[in-house]
Amino acid sequence: MAPNVRTLRFLTTDQVRRLHKTFIGNAQPTQPALLESAIQSPVNIKYYGNQQNLFQLAASLSEKIMKNHAYQDGNKRTALLAADMFLKINGWRLQEAPFQPGDGSEKLENALVAVCTNAWTAETLGKFYEHNAEEIEVLTPDIVSYRDEATE
Repeated sequence: MAPNVRTLRFLTTDQVRRLHKTFIGNAQPTQPALLESAIQSPVNIKYYGNQQNLFQLAASLSEKIMKNHAYQDGNKRTALLAADMFLKINGWRLQEAPFQPGDGSEKLENALVAVCTNAWTAETLGKFYEHNAEEIEVLTPDIVSYRDEATE
């Protein structure tokens, strides 16, 4: 499965904060600079590390959000939401809707725990994302809204 994307779009810090607020809670990050650093990680890896694989970039985003631990609570969930939305704005998805029973969230959550405990690397997570992602045929209005606000 190779992503066929012309121009990659990257989430902004405000978009990740919005995802956290919508699905997890209204808490502000306790370490805003660490959140910003995590959000910029895939951009830096793409442009300075020449990483072109969309799924590896999503995995880097997840890893940095989890390990930077910018929020008091919900860092793994925020990492999953951010990676999923990053993939969605670029034409792929990990889950149809966040945290729905029976949607495969459990295996995604287990994968994130494996990264947090250093059982998996970000590269392994990227391969997992690539194996489990589905291409999106039609972007929903919420995905289009996020894509339009994202950066290149």
